[in-house]
Amino acid sequence: MQTLDTTHVGQIYYLDRLIGADQMKLKELGFIKDKSISLVSFNGENAIIKLENARLALSADYLRQIFVKTERSEEKIIGLSQLKIGETGVVRLIDAAGEIKRRLMDMGITRGTSIYVQKLAPLGDPMELHLRGYALSLRKADAQKIKVVIENNAK
Repeated sequence: MQTLDTTHVGQIYYLDRLIGADQMKLKELGFIKDKSISLVSFNGENAIIKLENARLALSADYLRQIFVKTERSEEKIIGLSQLKIGETGVVRLIDAAGEIKRRLMDMGITRGTSIYVQKLAPLGDPMELHLRGYALSLRKADAQKIKVVIENNAK
């Protein structure tokens, strides 16, 4: 478990608990256990964070009061190929080895990456995915090797 000020920019984490005198202020802003949170930018004193779909600016003092974890409580991990059109999944692991795993990682599919299923080909294979600001077509056989947790049902 770590505080938000020690996390990596762009990585998705989940709220674990709040400490300090400002707990009520943070809860009023929507800081609730297991909500997704990530640093958008951090200069050492101030940060922009993304809490679910909202962006907030916070000082480093607030970041030190927010404890995060890398996984939600009771997550159900499924293959990326099982997501339906319009669903978003967050990568937990790549269940492959060697060249295939390296190729998927080179495409930007790494732990914590959010992947949105845009559409499927007429016969269901391949899938059009959106991640890291670009579109990617991937065969379902390769997508099944990418294990994700369903994030939400709307982009």
